[in-house]
Amino acid sequence: MLFKTHKGFTLVELLVVIAILGVLAAALTTQVTKARNMGQAIRCKASLKNLAQAALNYAVDKHSGRTGAWQPEEIMPWAGSHEGSWPGADASGNYVQFYHECPGWVGWTGSGRWKSRDPQSGAMTPACFYGDKTTTYNSISNGVLWSYVGGDMATFLCDVHKAAAKRAKLDNVRRSYVMNGYFGYDYRTGAGAKQAVGRSIQVHSLSDRGNAGGLLLFAELPAFKLGGGTFKESVDNDKKSADGVLETVIKGYATKPSKEELLGFNHQVGKRFVAHVAYADGHVDVVAAPQDPTEAKLKDLTFFLCNGVDVPSDSKDWPSQRSEFLK
Repeated sequence: MLFKTHKGFTLVELLVVIAILGVLAAALTTQVTKARNMGQAIRCKASLKNLAQAALNYAVDKHSGRTGAWQPEEIMPWAGSHEGSWPGADASGNYVQFYHECPGWVGWTGSGRWKSRDPQSGAMTPACFYGDKTTTYNSISNGVLWSYVGGDMATFLCDVHKAAAKRAKLDNVRRSYVMNGYFGYDYRTGAGAKQAVGRSIQVHSLSDRGNAGGLLLFAELPAFKLGGGTFKESVDNDKKSADGVLETVIKGYATKPSKEELLGFNHQVGKRFVAHVAYADGHVDVVAAPQDPTEAKLKDLTFFLCNGVDVPSDSKDWPSQRSEFLK
């Protein structure tokens, strides 16, 4: 009688197969990760492009609902809201308290405007990017760009920042972009408030300091922070430091910010961290973090972009060029 023998795999053959499957899985995972990162980068750039176009559309639009000196004809949106009052007289000579309201690209939130409260009470709350669900929504919908992006909340949030904020356990994150403080802001929120500065930038003056294509308009909030010479995921949970305004030293302002803020380098190209930014002419670009980054270098880089100054090619020249520009 003949018996059929069944030859199985040897241990070596099994290990070879497992190794091949491991290599294929690693390669597939790498490609999937690259594809996901590329998709996130494309959506982020598209959102910045939409915000930049919305700001320019707002500036050239007619605003018939507002009159006088505060009708924003040919004026770019403010980076931050501004409200105030002053005494005056009506046509009959009677005393009248005049009010103005200048909402920012994202707006103040609160239960009432200053016109229904003590103007010096600082009743409104600066725009925030996470926290209470209603407040974070109103922060965006109160802003002047809300209707210009079709009321699309997704326009205001990058997927990378959203995921990082979720891992940091921040609730109701709705916004990950900030506007260059060059375009004006005035937060008056009681004790310890930022000093008020005002600036209205007309469309035709965007190139006053050079090419409008070099003047920063929008940037990302940092989801990664510098530590030990490299970028590490760390989303700032301080709502006041993410109020919608990117603050740095601006030439021509009478006051300086209490804290110089930084661009968000939230994306990676190879091993290099990069920031997605939108410029005043409407185009979107990628800014690479400097080699051997330091906080001083990042502050200088943010300063150059926010002032519309060409960035010197050698970072060693940044401090001297910054000082020269501010003279």
